[in-house]
Amino acid sequence: MDASTTQKRTRAEQCKHNAQAKSEQKRRTAFEALSLLQQEGKSVTKAAVAKRAGVSVVFLRSHPDLAQAIEEAEQVRLHTPTVSSPDRAKDQVIAALRRRLDEMKQTLGKKDAELRQKQREIDRLYGKLAAGSVLADPELRRLLVDALERLALMETQTT
Repeated sequence: MDASTTQKRTRAEQCKHNAQAKSEQKRRTAFEALSLLQQEGKSVTKAAVAKRAGVSVVFLRSHPDLAQAIEEAEQVRLHTPTVSSPDRAKDQVIAALRRRLDEMKQTLGKKDAELRQKQREIDRLYGKLAAGSVLADPELRRLLVDALERLALMETQTT
């Protein structure tokens, strides 16, 4: 053998070594992605792991141990009851009920203001009726008229 054949073989070996190192790095990245998905409680599928790790699904399929670990992790996730899900659901229900309570408080405030306005209008009408009545004492009529005028003046100042 001459020097060029030895050099080519060395290059081929170097390329093989580089490819193996790159593949091993991708495997570690895939396992890390699998672990992160498990910690986050997200769905563990080949597609999700591949996306998180930046590798292809074909790469995952070509490594049976990776594919098996992904399938086992998904089975564990599916059969493990999540503690946070009921809490999250309760929090959502509580938030919805609080929003509804706030809306009802606003509606109640509007209805209360409307009721007070109507009551003032009723009082004013009773006052006018009593002030114009011939059955009321003249002194009482004068007082009612004065009170109605003051009320009208106050209402024009507030609006």
